[in-house]
Amino acid sequence: MDELTLVERLRSEVPEDPDVSAAERRWRDRALAAGTAGGADAPARRRRPRRPLLLSGVAAAACATVGATVVATYRPAEPPPPPAAVGALLDQAADRAGTDPVPRPDQFVYQDTIELRRVMNTGRWYKDRNQSWISVDGSRTGLVRLKNWIRPRPDEGVPPDGDSVLKPCGQVPPIERPYLGDVPADPDALLRLLATSGDGTRAERQWEAVIDLIDRPAPPAVRAALFRAIARISGVRLASDSVDAVGRHGVAVTRTRDGVREELVFDPVTHRYLGTRNVVTRSSDQLGKRGSTLFASAVVRTEIVDKVPEPVPGAEISNC
Repeated sequence: MDELTLVERLRSEVPEDPDVSAAERRWRDRALAAGTAGGADAPARRRRPRRPLLLSGVAAAACATVGATVVATYRPAEPPPPPAAVGALLDQAADRAGTDPVPRPDQFVYQDTIELRRVMNTGRWYKDRNQSWISVDGSRTGLVRLKNWIRPRPDEGVPPDGDSVLKPCGQVPPIERPYLGDVPADPDALLRLLATSGDGTRAERQWEAVIDLIDRPAPPAVRAALFRAIARISGVRLASDSVDAVGRHGVAVTRTRDGVREELVFDPVTHRYLGTRNVVTRSSDQLGKRGSTLFASAVVRTEIVDKVPEPVPGAEISNC
């Protein structure tokens, strides 16, 4: 049996209309638990949860088998080249990022981020401001300060205002630290590292990691390498217009899966990274109508500082 016949046979075993409703419910439950809709006891420092691959059991098994057959035969040794426009934009963004100042190990990076989030099951938006003071070498106590800009309703479970004190990092792996100082400043090494955890294909794992890392402060060389690595992830595309959480328009590097297009927004003139946006591409009861925005962020200020403000009384204590 030749390989194309085998692929067709395996494809025929996948239902034409696989039921993904259970997977969508799992995504919703995981998002709620991780802080997309928040919990009354949710910590002040939050990262956007990674979304699992939405496939039914039958479809996942069949796709995994087909993928193994085709990839073993046809996948090139190196990632395919990115679309020229994506590569050009991210090269410009990397060149710009490489000119940023380098902090000393004993300093902190201050970052001011605005986030817009849609409360699950209500459609109401809430907006928060997340200020962070992150130790560069991880040996000093940092701080995250969260402030909601709307008054949450009791049933919405929006994370409360307040300060979270970040303990020194100790032996935390470099990729899990708030400051990415020890992450490789080489695109090839970064691509290998980005693929070491997460769900789905290699490209999906890499993109998941990018979404987790993109808003964290990093040395200029690491941030430049990250942008160049993103250009080599399979499936990335360029959108001519996007908008971040404070209304700044820009061009976006995007990747779509599970009915959501995730966008990394860049200033079209300076090529500075601005923020993110998640847009529904396939209508569903859980995610809403096609074209609606689920989430947006905006990095409005970043600077190197020598000190951290005093936390408010009763501040939470969080791990690095």
